Amino acid sequence: MPVISIDLGTTGSKAAVFEGKLVLGSAYRHYSYASPRAGWAGQQTEDVWSLVNSTVLEAVGPDGRRPPIGAVCISVQGDAIVPINSNCSALHPAILGMDTRRHEEAGLQEAHFSRGQLYAAAGMPCEPLNAITKIWWLAQHHPELRDQLWKCVHYGEFLLMKLAGIPALDFTMASRTMAFDPIHEDWLPEVLDFTGVTRSQLGNLAPPGVPVGIIRNAIADECGINRNALVVLGGHDQCMTAVGADVTEPDLACYSMGTAEVIGTCFESPRMTAQMLEANCPCYCHAIGNRYVKITLNQSSGLSLEWFLENVLGTGALVDAAPELRIEPPEVLFMPHLVGSGTPTCDHLSRGTFLGLSIKTGRVDMIQAVADALAFEAQLNPETLENPDTYVGELRAVGGGARSRKMLELKATALNRPTRTVPNREAALLGVAMLAQIDVGVFPNLGSARDEYLEIDCTIEPNRSAVDAYSAALDRYRQLYTTLKSFYRNWSVECRTPVPA
Repeated sequence: MPVISIDLGTTGSKAAVFEGKLVLGSAYRHYSYASPRAGWAGQQTEDVWSLVNSTVLEAVGPDGRRPPIGAVCISVQGDAIVPINSNCSALHPAILGMDTRRHEEAGLQEAHFSRGQLYAAAGMPCEPLNAITKIWWLAQHHPELRDQLWKCVHYGEFLLMKLAGIPALDFTMASRTMAFDPIHEDWLPEVLDFTGVTRSQLGNLAPPGVPVGIIRNAIADECGINRNALVVLGGHDQCMTAVGADVTEPDLACYSMGTAEVIGTCFESPRMTAQMLEANCPCYCHAIGNRYVKITLNQSSGLSLEWFLENVLGTGALVDAAPELRIEPPEVLFMPHLVGSGTPTCDHLSRGTFLGLSIKTGRVDMIQAVADALAFEAQLNPETLENPDTYVGELRAVGGGARSRKMLELKATALNRPTRTVPNREAALLGVAMLAQIDVGVFPNLGSARDEYLEIDCTIEPNRSAVDAYSAALDRYRQLYTTLKSFYRNWSVECRTPVPA
């Protein structure tokens, strides 16, 4: 029976109808976000819901050709928070994951608990990005919301409320809040008490893949979906992507190349070690029971490419510029910190920078510098690939950036790892489709679904003649951040708020 997959990202919504591994229809809608102040990033949630709804309508198809839908399942971006009333009306724009306005609240939590204590309990480094810090910030700065506030939800719960009227929160998203114990799968009362957040203000906990309700009649009728279609709990897009790429066992990594660039690895037991904390890497629940996932993050990756292609080259398509890329580090360097740096430094005051421009610098040199910077950022997390406890022998590349073979060869060379692709690069859509099809009886379990879906499209080997050159270029790239760190901390307008050294 066909199912609908929805993938709600930071800058776009995708929907697809799957029957087995066959895609019957798909759609995409792009949207942006507002940044009224430095470090802020928000979205109007009703506008986002409208675009999600339109992607579903297009994917399902026109009247007369609509298949009987058995279930709907959702993959969502991480850490965005929306305060809602009991009618699921947003009381404030969504505060996105990349938003870094909450330095003071994060500092107070770290001072009270200590960074190590929080990480040992929650598996999340104490950062302004964490959802519990956003919720606390809203309570402190918008007390007028208290009388109307029912819950503070992620986009996943928000969409589930729209679809089924139930604010279910899966373990993958709950364990990214920094108020959840990923081992015992329950809230941490000491963190909730300190921040003043109550359990009732958060979503109803459940594991991914569980049916949480039946689609609301109004939505079913509008989209041409049968009224008894199940609404199935999905999860964090990186976990759903890992399921779709079959990264559910150790020794593999899912290299997701989208608006953010993430390398995710899978563990059979939690790894909340000092080394992981030093690298600012979260360890949280996977979508697969009794599995944990660790991710590295460059939140400005696809965002940097999109910015450069649209505002400098005047094209929105990487494929137009990719043929000009070389597997050779350029003299020009670019630091892609448009919204701050990702792991391992997580410096929210760092900003994008070109270095080494000269009269000879041309457009090809600049696009090469931007593309190489994404590879360098991935190289900054060597423990993800090299540490004996987290060794990765193979990368599986998915997402929009994985459509360019030249980009894949560049990344494989910089990381000195074979990189494999799967036929359907939209692995998050595939992952939630697999969960939904188990619930409607297409597959008895995830193992059977993987047997049906898992294919390797191609393998990109590193360009051995350029591996050493990229290793040397990484040293120059490290110097760039080290040199500019103090400058940005003194120059940034956000420095009006004290930031820990």
